[in-house]
Amino acid sequence: MDTMEEKADLFVEKLLTEGAQIACDDSETSFKKTKVDQDDLPPFYDEGLFKKGQQFYHKNIFAIFGGKIYGLMSVLAIPTILRILVHTKQSGTEYTAYRRYVSTILHMTIWYDSEFKPGSKLWKSISQVKSLHNSASNSGCQAGLNRISQRDMALTQFGFMGYQLVRSKQLGVYYATNEEWQAFIHVWRVIGYLLGIEDRFNICKGSVAETKAICEKLIERAFIPNINKKDPEFIEMSQYLCRGLWAIQPFLNFDVLWFLLNCLLVNKMNMTNDNENYKKLTFKQKILLYVVCLTISSLKFAPFRWFHNNGKYRDLWLIKNFPFLAYYKFGFSNTKVKHL
Repeated sequence: MDTMEEKADLFVEKLLTEGAQIACDDSETSFKKTKVDQDDLPPFYDEGLFKKGQQFYHKNIFAIFGGKIYGLMSVLAIPTILRILVHTKQSGTEYTAYRRYVSTILHMTIWYDSEFKPGSKLWKSISQVKSLHNSASNSGCQAGLNRISQRDMALTQFGFMGYQLVRSKQLGVYYATNEEWQAFIHVWRVIGYLLGIEDRFNICKGSVAETKAICEKLIERAFIPNINKKDPEFIEMSQYLCRGLWAIQPFLNFDVLWFLLNCLLVNKMNMTNDNENYKKLTFKQKILLYVVCLTISSLKFAPFRWFHNNGKYRDLWLIKNFPFLAYYKFGFSNTKVKHL
């Protein structure tokens, strides 16, 4: 019998080759129905497990959001995804990056908060995101670029949940049970399915161990090689991401994020001058890095986890209702982001 690693290797090989040839921009017609048939729901959907996955997110919201930032940066390194994003001109400045990524965050919070049923915010959000993906894919095709593929969608799926799963301690997710991880994986299997990922290319399936093995292989074969190329457009788009989200989290610093991302990739924290990325940091950036590390370590303890989680809820409330840093940076009339 094949080992877990061999199975993961075969899956990733199929995803990166065959999955790159199959478009992922089918119609979202089923989500526009006022009444939903059983066939419209994922055949594997488990309401109880889905809700447990949402609860796990709320239990670890601060750490899970941190992982999402690194995931977004990593996805930008994938050439086919980067070309589409550059073409759509939706994240190529600080301001457009702010609007795009705030919209992404608001949609994601709906997926973690809303009930999965017809007419719910989750249902409407998925329909809207699918429509946006279809539009971007068709526009890219007309411009002579690639369509959004199954591979692109699966790698983007990793961007939302991969680091949280395989680098949980480095992000501050402590004491999670296997059942909680299974529920978290189920949420993203369902979301991936709804957004058009065929189940044979869905990275969130099987056991926790199988999904972890797949994520490790994706880091090794897709993300490390592309991130290490340091494509100028990738670096530029990553900097815009960081500067755009400064209006949400003013402690974001690209050089510090770049250092931490590279530590996540190799699963090793090397804060010595042997590490070129660490050596390049200024004194202030190193202080910020130590603060980040101390904050993550503090999440081991319930009172600190409660404090930082509630700080994240505060940030989300401000994004929706009073983004005062965005008012300062981009102007009052430019900061309202509609997502539904």
